Amino acid sequence: MTSPTLLAIGFANPLLLWGLAAATLPILLHLLNRRRYREESWAAMRFLLAAVRKNQKRIRLEHWLLLLVRTLLVACLVLALAQPFLESTGAVPLLAGRRTHRVIVLDGTMSMAYAPAGTSRFSRAVEYADAYVQGARNGDAISVLMLGDPPRVVIGAPSPNHAEVRQEIEQLRPTHGTGDVDATLAKVREVLDSSDLPQSEVLFLTDLQGMTWRVGEEDDSALKRAVDELERDRANCVVVDLGDAGRSNRAVVDLALDTPIVVRGGPSAVITARLANFGPEVESGVRAQLVVDGKLGPERRVDLPPGQEVPVAFSYRFEDPGDHVVEIRLDEDRLAVDDSRRLAVPVRDHLEALLVNGDYNPEPFQSETDYLAQALSPSEGSDQTPSPIRVDVVTESQLSRRDLGRYDVIMLCNVARISRGEVGAIDRFLRQGGGVVYFAGDRVQVDEANAAIFAGIPGSEQSEGTGFLPARLGEVVDAGGESAEQLARAPEFDPLGFAHPIVSIYQGAPAQVVAGLTGVKTWRSFDLLLPEGSNARRALAFTDGRPAVLTMPRHRGFVVQVATTADDDWTTWPLHPSYPPVVEQMALFAASGRMSQRNVPVGQPLDQAIPDDAPGASATVIRPDGREEPGQLADEGDDGPRFRFEGTDLSGIYTARLGPAPTRELTFAANPDPAESDPARADDATLSALFPRWTFSRWDGGPVDRTAAASVGRRGELHRALLLGVLGLVLGESTLAWWIGRRR
Repeated sequence: MTSPTLLAIGFANPLLLWGLAAATLPILLHLLNRRRYREESWAAMRFLLAAVRKNQKRIRLEHWLLLLVRTLLVACLVLALAQPFLESTGAVPLLAGRRTHRVIVLDGTMSMAYAPAGTSRFSRAVEYADAYVQGARNGDAISVLMLGDPPRVVIGAPSPNHAEVRQEIEQLRPTHGTGDVDATLAKVREVLDSSDLPQSEVLFLTDLQGMTWRVGEEDDSALKRAVDELERDRANCVVVDLGDAGRSNRAVVDLALDTPIVVRGGPSAVITARLANFGPEVESGVRAQLVVDGKLGPERRVDLPPGQEVPVAFSYRFEDPGDHVVEIRLDEDRLAVDDSRRLAVPVRDHLEALLVNGDYNPEPFQSETDYLAQALSPSEGSDQTPSPIRVDVVTESQLSRRDLGRYDVIMLCNVARISRGEVGAIDRFLRQGGGVVYFAGDRVQVDEANAAIFAGIPGSEQSEGTGFLPARLGEVVDAGGESAEQLARAPEFDPLGFAHPIVSIYQGAPAQVVAGLTGVKTWRSFDLLLPEGSNARRALAFTDGRPAVLTMPRHRGFVVQVATTADDDWTTWPLHPSYPPVVEQMALFAASGRMSQRNVPVGQPLDQAIPDDAPGASATVIRPDGREEPGQLADEGDDGPRFRFEGTDLSGIYTARLGPAPTRELTFAANPDPAESDPARADDATLSALFPRWTFSRWDGGPVDRTAAASVGRRGELHRALLLGVLGLVLGESTLAWWIGRRR
């Protein structure tokens, strides 16, 4: 830390310093009212001159003394109005030594784990905080907070016990999460409001990482408002910058599988990681290694250009069911936390799909679900690739008697109507992470469907209900029939660049393979009417521009809505080779909600649906640092039985053990926000532009100098002393003027 000057003075109202010009008024009045001398001969003049020469020095001294008192009187009054404060290394304790409420805010975000010389920024922040507490005066009270998302109040009520405060600070550990400066400043204000001490001081120990301090964000109004409110509290704010050292960093910023659901013995999964270089120079020969269940796998070496991301792909075949952990690991650099990224991968024996047949017909391939059932679960002897999905077909009337919790995905095919009880059961199923695929048809009662199962306009009362379809059913668009001439006019599928996971398997495929999808003719379909502001996404469109297949997250699951039928009544799709792989991807995508619950960003709670018969007497979570903490098990009404755990402040693997013996284990992975890997910082110019009305002192957080750290921001307000001085000068001026007049 750069040692401060011996004495530094600031002003809360610096514009009032222009009033110091008024201190010249007594001088001007003195000059204007000086006595004018006139020479005149007089016999007794020599006696008077002798008297004047005898008293001249005394009279002149009296005049200058009176002028000085009046000038000081005006100057002190102006300075008092400007509210000066004193910052020093302990100087002038009589003026600046009142009891102070000191609030220490330690930045606990992931970037504070950066260790340029073997010591992390957070460790240095703890050293500064410890030295600062040691240097506090007897009677000062101290509070401690951690900047995070959410912020953590370590010591809220101001504590005068400095030894206990130092113990609490010593036990602090950084998180691997992000920081919410708005919420942290709000907590600081709450802590300040809880104190009745006459003076307050806030010490920020931070690396000023750009993501935390909102550098580059268009909407920073909330942060500016929080800073303005803190400024109105008249707290002395000091920012100790711990982030100067270190401008380079590489990280694994993303990790994903090419399939939403992994099934034992299925095709090899493609594991793709994205590596980023946040530094200004090329990183050559960076090693990326695949690790599965703790076992080292193949590695790749890549060059990382500055400021860019590079994908690295591996393939792996999962042979055993159960929970697995996939990790991509880099050689450690100065920020080791982001040099690896993990995925918790639950591998299933198979998926369970419930097909609801809305138009039953005993003849082969005349029933609504026949083509779909064959595509998802081919019969023995078929030349299709074995499917990971087991199907259970029921009629529309049997739906209400099924336990939906047994299934991963429900596929509704040309269902005429869905009762209120069935809609409620499907809503509960979605809340537990299940998926729904909806095919239209001629038996659908449109008005009833729009009233009962349309999810509604976002933000409306209906959107808070139990509906689940992303789009309203509009008019049926009819191309006229199945003749060759009419089929030629019928719209085909537009894959929209194969951007959606449902059709991404066709990305880069030969033209003749893609034609099996784009050549599908659909002569009859519903016009799907998306509400404004919908978060639905188009997987396929028709060549006339209308949506053909829509997907939307709903609660913890996903919904897929298809504008046409699952059979060949309205479309040629079931007769094309693209039908089996695409409807399989639909089912896998819809069912992926339960897998996505296993992988969360750091700071987001673990939240997993569990079966009704799961052991539920207790839940214990083993954190990445090895500590064990209790989890929560509860039946949350419509959400069903759930496991929850809030303390995901570290990146890594969390293992939940549920119930008494035999225990059931669930594996989760928490990964850091890649924005925290960017070493870009908020410099002085940026802070001044962001917070033009924030008065704070900024200190360079170099090597810890305990004497200087203890005195960071020590400040005393001098206006009360100046006002006492004004009172004394008023009395002194009156007394002095009376005494001088009396002497004359």
